[in-house]
Amino acid sequence: MGNSGGAATHSGVDFQQRIAAYAMAHMLCGLEFAAFGRAAATEITELRFETADEIDDLVVVGPDRRLFVQAKNTLSLSDAPRSEFGSVLAQFVAQYVSDDQPGDVYVLATSQGASGRIRKELGKVTDAARLNAAGGQSLPLTAPEQDVLTKTQDIIRSHYLARTRKDITELDLQRITARIHVSALDLTEGGSQESAILLVLGSRVTVPANLLWANMIAFGVSLARDRHALDVAAVQDRFGTYLGPSSQDQPTPAPGPITAELVADLPFGWDVVLAKSPYPECDFIVTDIMRFDEAGAKRHTFSAGQVLIGGREPWEVVGRWSTWAGCDRHMEAHADDYEDKRVAVLAADLPQDPNQSAAALAHAAYCARLAAAHEDPYACRHCGDPISEDGAPLVEIDEEGQPEDVGLVHQACLTPTDRVLGMVDAAIFRDHHRLRNFDYAGWLAALRGGQGMFGALAESQVKHGPILWKSAYDDFSLGKWCVRMILEDGGTTYTTDRGQVPRMSADRAAQEAEKMNRALAEAREKGDPLCYTPSKAEWGSYSRLLAQGHDPIPCTNAEVVPYTRAIGEAYSTCERYYTPLAYLVDAETGEPVVVEGVISLLTDPWNLGSFLKNWERAGIELPEFTVSALLTDEQFDRFVRLTMTRGQGVIVDPRLALDGSLVSGFWVTSFEQLLYEAEQDRATAEGAMPGES
Repeated sequence: MGNSGGAATHSGVDFQQRIAAYAMAHMLCGLEFAAFGRAAATEITELRFETADEIDDLVVVGPDRRLFVQAKNTLSLSDAPRSEFGSVLAQFVAQYVSDDQPGDVYVLATSQGASGRIRKELGKVTDAARLNAAGGQSLPLTAPEQDVLTKTQDIIRSHYLARTRKDITELDLQRITARIHVSALDLTEGGSQESAILLVLGSRVTVPANLLWANMIAFGVSLARDRHALDVAAVQDRFGTYLGPSSQDQPTPAPGPITAELVADLPFGWDVVLAKSPYPECDFIVTDIMRFDEAGAKRHTFSAGQVLIGGREPWEVVGRWSTWAGCDRHMEAHADDYEDKRVAVLAADLPQDPNQSAAALAHAAYCARLAAAHEDPYACRHCGDPISEDGAPLVEIDEEGQPEDVGLVHQACLTPTDRVLGMVDAAIFRDHHRLRNFDYAGWLAALRGGQGMFGALAESQVKHGPILWKSAYDDFSLGKWCVRMILEDGGTTYTTDRGQVPRMSADRAAQEAEKMNRALAEAREKGDPLCYTPSKAEWGSYSRLLAQGHDPIPCTNAEVVPYTRAIGEAYSTCERYYTPLAYLVDAETGEPVVVEGVISLLTDPWNLGSFLKNWERAGIELPEFTVSALLTDEQFDRFVRLTMTRGQGVIVDPRLALDGSLVSGFWVTSFEQLLYEAEQDRATAEGAMPGES
């Protein structure tokens, strides 16, 4: 189909299978699955695809809970029971009525393409329902949030009545609402969570993580189509072959003609097979066959000199090659054997190059690992004796009942089912992978609930500027008060410090509210009121937020209100405001790499190669390095404090023009130093000596 509906459907299916692949990656690596929030975190024992359950997209099964996932790449709030939003709630209600079990979770998994009312406000009101169900303090809702809750629960009532012919009780309504978890996932290509799981996979497997990830997505499509389920053992069986030491732990191969780079670049997606014909019409058949199906499994079996193609009768194999050119060379070298023979050529007309499929590329990387692991690359992979003959074939051993292997063999040892890759006469080099000695699992764990500031910057579309860092950050106060901001549209939010609603004493809260009200009044007098973005992720002047493409909501006043746990959990925007952040470490000294007095931090280490190319073009020369990470804000504070003490600067995600000037990036600037300089400027302007009041 060429219409937008078809595209939207494809996008939704892709999003659903990316969630499934994300879960499979956690199963393969033995990680706790917390993609839907800490309240729904679980070890995964089984995945079920397109089930007979009422919520049928995906079911994540843990030891003591089931997560029923409804995946919606895009979704908007509606008060209509028959809307797309209404159909999601209908499935939640049907699941509750038909198979209610303690611990069940109903997940509405969305992407950043879903509306803010779904991602933010629906998420907040369902969090509030869980807090109330757990006996916690009730969560004060803003007018827009109350509107979302009312519409959601009205639809739930409607579907419950249609399903049971009875009015829903308040207890059942509360339970259904509390079971709904809204999770906005960034699993698009290049998204933060996709990048994080690629980092984790990269630390656990012996093939490029992006190839394995693509394989998992394709496998999920196949499982969903056939409505299958798989447990941890099935995941290990399917992908466990690729588990092993990470690339930085690979053994150094002995000098020789076979390199991992060379092998990885060879074709692994199809076979060209020459076989004796079982049919009277011809003596030999030459055909090319795809090796892997869309789920990444091998389609044909080679065993005892025979091949079983697609379930047909076995053919006796004469030879097997990775390319047609290899088969042509064989037939030219043995032309007398085929001179009077009838040879049928059956060439497939394939719409895409099978060598570029995710399964083929992953298998190529796996074979490269096998080739690089040999202590003696000149030893024949069959007999083990040294090879000294010219033109020894490089083969892949891929036969039922034999260990997989890649390497050189004697001409005399070559078997018909050995997959001939060619003759080694050149080496192909790949880019050096620079993420060495990196804590991949730690990064993934820290990314969840982290980088609160940089998420807000991404939303603001600001490309460069200062980041104000306060060294005196108070997270020890257990005061019973906080400051609430009243918005012009009737909504409310709360002041935050490093993404957290601060607890204050009554006096301090009153001082903060008074200071905020003065700032609000001054901004209004200047005709540029202070505002929040609709998501409440950022605030600033009306003109600045408007220039960034937002629809600013002006603040009217600040007031002191009692702090509750419910407010803290609902309005704190992140667990870590700055981190995780990566930085380069000089391989020789162990110190952070400093360039012209500046240390660079990266929000996305997976994109390191792009930064390296940019810096190289700007004339920056780097020493040999490894990559490390700051995983907590406490580490970030110590890092910045020490760096500034040494007179060095810190910049995040710097990109440079060819002359070395900064095009984008964020300078970390001391808030206290700015205040001190502003005070000195004021004193100078008033004619006072520096340091005087």
